[in-house]
Amino acid sequence: MNEKKQLLLDIQIIAFVVKDVQLFLDTHPTCEGALEYFKYYNNLLTALTSEYEDKFGPLTVYGVNSNDGWTWIAEPWPWEKEA
Repeated sequence: MNEKKQLLLDIQIIAFVVKDVQLFLDTHPTCEGALEYFKYYNNLLTALTSEYEDKFGPLTVYGVNSNDGWTWIAEPWPWEKEA
C-alpha cells in the first residue's frame, strides 16, 4: 500500500475511534478516562489529517489553503481512484 492510501486508511480508522468515543462521552460526560482517550485520538486525527493535507492536498473544504486561491479542485479528491 502506498503512503497516500495508508494515511487515508489511518485517518478513517482514527476518525471512527474519535466518533465512537464522542458518542460515549455524550452519555458519560464525567468519565475522565474517556475524555483523555478522546483528547489523545482527536489530537492524533488532527496530526494525521494535517500530514495528509500537507502532502496530498485537502481532505475536506476545511483544509483548503485559500491563500493560494481555491485549491479544493486542484487535485483529484481522496475518493477518486486512478483509472
